[in-house]
Amino acid sequence: MIGLLEVKNEGAPGKFQLAYILPPNPQEKKWEITNYHDLGQVDLYCDELIEDIENELRRGYYEHGGERDKEGVLLVGFSTTYRSEAEESIKELKSLAISANKAVLDSTVQTRKKIDPRYLIGKGKINEVILTAKHVGAEKIIFDVELSPAQVKAISDETNLEVQDRTQLILEIFAKHAITSEGKLQVKLAQLKYNLPRLVGQGVDLSQLGGGIGTRGPGEMKLEEQRRTFRKQIDLLEKQIDNISKRREHTRKKRYDTGIPTVTFIGYTNVGKSTLFNALTKSGVIVKNKLFSTLNPTTRKMRLPNGRQILVTDTVGFISELPKELVSAFRATLEELGGSSLLIHVADASDPMVEDRIESVEKILEATGYESIPRQIIFNKSDKATLPVSNKLSRVYNAPVVSALDKTNLEDVLSVLENLLDKLVEPRLDESKVELLLNPV
Repeated sequence: MIGLLEVKNEGAPGKFQLAYILPPNPQEKKWEITNYHDLGQVDLYCDELIEDIENELRRGYYEHGGERDKEGVLLVGFSTTYRSEAEESIKELKSLAISANKAVLDSTVQTRKKIDPRYLIGKGKINEVILTAKHVGAEKIIFDVELSPAQVKAISDETNLEVQDRTQLILEIFAKHAITSEGKLQVKLAQLKYNLPRLVGQGVDLSQLGGGIGTRGPGEMKLEEQRRTFRKQIDLLEKQIDNISKRREHTRKKRYDTGIPTVTFIGYTNVGKSTLFNALTKSGVIVKNKLFSTLNPTTRKMRLPNGRQILVTDTVGFISELPKELVSAFRATLEELGGSSLLIHVADASDPMVEDRIESVEKILEATGYESIPRQIIFNKSDKATLPVSNKLSRVYNAPVVSALDKTNLEDVLSVLENLLDKLVEPRLDESKVELLLNPV
């Protein structure tokens, strides 16, 4: 059965190429290219051929992990240094794609000394990606780097498939998980900032002339009109987020004035911050085994064994190479860190890349100006980590290793909080104001 057929006019008059996967082992992704000077020479029954191709593509989609009502995607990793680096990164991209409710059908990695300015991975690799995508039935190709607008257009034109980069995928996940009006505002702002420089080359619809009320005149291009619309929306959203920031700042100031210690959970995405938060505060924050299931900060009060009452905040997870548009748009959320007495950096003890994840979080703290806030690492998911690994992490980082899921060693977290807050915070709490701070008018 033929799994893929592609006929190309190669430029010379009357010359064509026919490419197809050879039976009986389409899984091996072998193909053959035959040159014809006359398509009449091709001895094929087109109706049967097309039906075979369609059946093969459907079968390939489900054989490679496709699911009903899910978009099938092919992942492409890229690195100019080490292949192992790209392979580790593409594992995270797969988790991101699953969080976006996509069916990951296959993945491939390319390493090059230099970036191809047109296709990123080079023309030869693009041709291989096309064959693989069609073989597995992928509708979209997702790249594990941020593509330039020109690269997106060139790859899309060459493959005839939808193209998405890592930043777009993260923005899509944030859009899916944004429930509150605040979260939706911030995601919308991030999307507009990302798309504004990418309006160029989006087709003839944005290159036609426009005119009428609200434009600069009958000679204004639709592209420029669209840009002005985006800029106006960005300005409006930034003003709304500024108002959110001011309200948060007012609440943080009240907390500081009354001496209420504030502890904020930070960490890489999907390390179990919300699970630990729920276990300590007996709350019901939504917990999912997906990246970025928490977008908006949630604050709860809790009392430590020594009687001290504190406020604990759960925040959005970090990720390596967090899109700058998101860092900017979520500044109102990240500003919550600024009013913290202590940052609890939750890390996944079972993650083989845990040290790199810790470093990524530290870099984001430095980039946002919060690296001076006192912080303590706590390793979670001891139920999934081996004992030697847990002991090593605890010794190297001088940190407790717990399981928020099994509620193992949670008393170690409480002990750490007590000891650190005793050193950092003067006891001047007015507990009568706690409820007001949690539920400001």
